[in-house]
Amino acid sequence: MHTYPHRWTDDTEVPDLESYRFTDALDVVALAELDRTQGWKTWPEVWHLDDEGRLRCAFRASSGQTLQRWADDPRPLRRSRAEGLADGGCPDRWLIVDSRPCGLSFRAGVDESDPAAFLAIRRDLATIGLTLVDAVVFDDQGHWWSMHELTSGTTRWPEPGAAGTSDITAIA
Repeated sequence: MHTYPHRWTDDTEVPDLESYRFTDALDVVALAELDRTQGWKTWPEVWHLDDEGRLRCAFRASSGQTLQRWADDPRPLRRSRAEGLADGGCPDRWLIVDSRPCGLSFRAGVDESDPAAFLAIRRDLATIGLTLVDAVVFDDQGHWWSMHELTSGTTRWPEPGAAGTSDITAIA
């Protein structure tokens, strides 16, 4: 678990995600420092990043979705991929950003099931040509966790390979 400072006020505008480049969990944390909604949302989001780390499209899940549920049943993620391809394209590098307000007991904190679920999701998505670079979890108390860091020892995500994918699936 890490901490980050909140550098926003109640009237601060939510940052424009499309102006950011995400190549490391620390890039997501830098955004969270300025985004008052991170840690307070009751749903996870799946950001679809191009090879330069720019957000190209996203999937906003329901409040009932969790890493563990996706590990058990990845159909919502697979459906998001199919819809993205049907709409004309969807990048192959995905990032889960999961807010877990402390007051919601069914979504609070991170435990040993989270890294295991992350690896299961990563393996499943790899079978359909996707690279899950990380799942970064925020709570409303300024704490954050990177599942990639917990499973690999680093917050830095591997560069995309020549074919637009990365060697990250070898870690899983």
